[in-house]
Amino acid sequence: MKILLLNDDYPPRGASSVGTIVEGLAKEYGERGHAVFILTSHRREENPGILRMGNVVSLPISYRASLRHYRCLRMGRVSRMIDEEIRRIQPTVVHAHNIHQYLTYDALRIARKHTDRIVITLHDVFSFSFARLSTAKYLSSLGEDAHMTWKDHVQSVGWEWNPLRNTRIRGAFRKNVRWVTVVSNALGRAAAQNGIENATLIYNGIDPAPWQCGEAAVNAFRAKHGLEGRRVLLFGGRLSVDKGAVELLHALECIRREIPSVLLLVMGDTERWQGLVEHAQVPQNLAAHWRCTGWLERPDVLCANYASDIAVIPSLCLDTFNMMNVEAMAARKPVVGTIFGGTPEVVVHGETGFVCDPRDIDTFAGYLKTLLQDDALRERMGEAGRQRAQEYFTLEKQAKEFLRLYQE
Repeated sequence: MKILLLNDDYPPRGASSVGTIVEGLAKEYGERGHAVFILTSHRREENPGILRMGNVVSLPISYRASLRHYRCLRMGRVSRMIDEEIRRIQPTVVHAHNIHQYLTYDALRIARKHTDRIVITLHDVFSFSFARLSTAKYLSSLGEDAHMTWKDHVQSVGWEWNPLRNTRIRGAFRKNVRWVTVVSNALGRAAAQNGIENATLIYNGIDPAPWQCGEAAVNAFRAKHGLEGRRVLLFGGRLSVDKGAVELLHALECIRREIPSVLLLVMGDTERWQGLVEHAQVPQNLAAHWRCTGWLERPDVLCANYASDIAVIPSLCLDTFNMMNVEAMAARKPVVGTIFGGTPEVVVHGETGFVCDPRDIDTFAGYLKTLLQDDALRERMGEAGRQRAQEYFTLEKQAKEFLRLYQE
């Protein structure tokens, strides 16, 4: 087959987790003998022309961020470029991933002109929500009620709300897409509650073979970040209040009273992290118990997983899958994660880690203390996590399921 993958960003220019997933799928498809092409984007300020790098085509697309919820539907210039590229490639299958910022949902209409085998994978909530889904009723229902009203949308983005956006997106799916897939059952249920029904579940995966880190590299990472002799909790991503950063800091404050060697290792933007620390209003001396590395390159992310004792995913939003769950499990690390979103589908409570409502600080901190104080339990859960990751969440399994779908 000739497979065209669409995503707003793609390595090495793009650093999103979805871009990395798409890159992995492209590699898997290619190894199975399929012709694979990537259509992505870059900012016009970087380069005003179309960039061609082997099988990757990057389109120059920029606009004011406040117009996102209008521009995501269609931009005439972008649509013309996409039409020309799809006509040139003549794919058997077009598989869209994140197109809700630059490539636009109109790419689906254009693709339908050239093939009827069109897939879109929802990696997040932005096909039906204007921001991360963390409404009061979602949290109070413990993640069961994800339905959103126009008032929820206005509250999340204010005057940037586009009242026609969601209807247009559902129409684009209904008219042009053969298969909508989701990365977790939690996302599938939320999508259905907001008018996107009958989605197929295909979990994300990683390639476990390169997800190994030598002892020398781990020791060097530990030395660089001052981790020797510390019990390390790993936290990272796009740092924000709805990722549970405040609750994690309060849990850390509880833990350090009993485990003075505890250290929270934060992978993410240092300025954002400092803002969250100030927002949490924790004691100033708690700073001795966290390190913020800034954004890390993939090899260092790997080392961070191996250099840590536990991964922490305390999201207070519909965190649809969170690749950190699987990455930590592949590195034999137990996970203490949230009940909100897809984490409970990845992390088996009591077997590969624990899941809880992070707002319950005592329970949250208690699970972390239990693992930090019990080496045997930590090792047992870490090994169970590695086995689960290899059985259910590999890139090979994900690619096979998509290829089977393409051929239906």
